[in-house]
Amino acid sequence: MIKYLNLLAFSIILLSSCVEPNFEVEDYQSQIVIDGWIEQGKYPQVLLTLSAPYFSEIDSVSLRNYSLTRAKVSVSNGEITEVLTLKPNDAYFPPYMYVGTSLKGEVGKSYTLTVEYAGVKAIATTTIPEPVSIDSLWFALDQGKDSLGYIWVQFTDKPSRKNYYRTLTQIKNTDSKYIPNYFPNWNDDYFDGQKVEISLFKGNKTSTNKTDQVYYQVGDTISLKFTAIDKASYDFWNTFQKEILNTGNPFASTNARVQTNVTNGLGIWCGYGSSYYQVIAR
Repeated sequence: MIKYLNLLAFSIILLSSCVEPNFEVEDYQSQIVIDGWIEQGKYPQVLLTLSAPYFSEIDSVSLRNYSLTRAKVSVSNGEITEVLTLKPNDAYFPPYMYVGTSLKGEVGKSYTLTVEYAGVKAIATTTIPEPVSIDSLWFALDQGKDSLGYIWVQFTDKPSRKNYYRTLTQIKNTDSKYIPNYFPNWNDDYFDGQKVEISLFKGNKTSTNKTDQVYYQVGDTISLKFTAIDKASYDFWNTFQKEILNTGNPFASTNARVQTNVTNGLGIWCGYGSSYYQVIAR
């Protein structure tokens, strides 16, 4: 089994292929790894790295070496194509991001990302679903805790269609970016068209910086990014989540292949129909 190192926004993510075990990987060919997204009213953002063999030495120097900073990156909505610009962004490591400056996402439209590097062209297409409004958002202490708890969200699922969701939060003065919740991805298999209440656990900042702290604390000002995503995006995030949770650490594998919507590459190009909310834990 060959495993690939995918650096998604400072997370080390291993993707496995379905072949026989081979611990001496010869003639390894790196692949383009994409962590990109676009949401309504905002410009596309794309992080790029190269994959690496499972047994590669990983430290801050090698992480920078895997960062892909000389690619041509473009996004098209079928009518307009924009070439993205590489800019520094200290919220991520390696701290480089390709960003747009003219083409903004619109609900209901599809966007094709093209990454060209060293004669290879990686392509992915995503859509931006209609955002879902929540009915209420609140903080509640966990049983037996005097200052620790979860946030709860209540919303009504839209009936007669398949819906996929992903949630992220950001704590004011603590987090430099939105962080996926502990169980951030779900669909409406069990609540199609119903009003539902879901508790959200605090997530880890990276896949390698895991803690048992799933609580928010009294006094936290928490911003919630509540997103609708398409099926291809859900399939990626859900299989990635299972890989991380089932193994207990990102350097093991469940022998399941993390799905991708990227042709000639790895990773995810995700469209978000986003709604933003804020709650103070008290």
